[in-house]
Amino acid sequence: MSHLIGPEHFRAVMGQVPTCVTVVTAMVDDEPQAMVIGSFVSVSLDPPLAGFFCTTASETWQALRRAEVLGVNVLGEHQIDISNACMRAPEERLDGLDWSMVDGAPRIAGTSAWISLTLHQVVDAGDHEFALCNVVTMDVPDDPLSPVVFYAGAYRRLADVTND
Repeated sequence: MSHLIGPEHFRAVMGQVPTCVTVVTAMVDDEPQAMVIGSFVSVSLDPPLAGFFCTTASETWQALRRAEVLGVNVLGEHQIDISNACMRAPEERLDGLDWSMVDGAPRIAGTSAWISLTLHQVVDAGDHEFALCNVVTMDVPDDPLSPVVFYAGAYRRLADVTND
């Protein structure tokens, strides 16, 4: 049985699913590119695969998919300003941010995790495409940082839960 689900209802319901906040970066034609992604996911341990979804209408995604290496910067709870900065005009997204080239892609300083990827396959997914990627390298800081998450239309921080 199928039901017609309108985009507003779909967004309202799916907004109840928390997502991580990442910035996918790459060098394309010697220019740094960056795009905020809330759909980054682990796919496989053996071989190590991960991926994310991008809207097919995104010009930034069309540029990123041409890159040799993609960097996934998992933002820490102290980096909401970086997420906001990476929603500016494409040529301004990394302006003023502390980043360096690592593994062939721009790595933003102070993130809770870093993952470099190579594109394995792009899968059609309606008005989006799923970028299935090979994981090349991974890194986390020595002292773990809590990530920022997006939930119900807002940035959120994680809170410890005790089993009382």
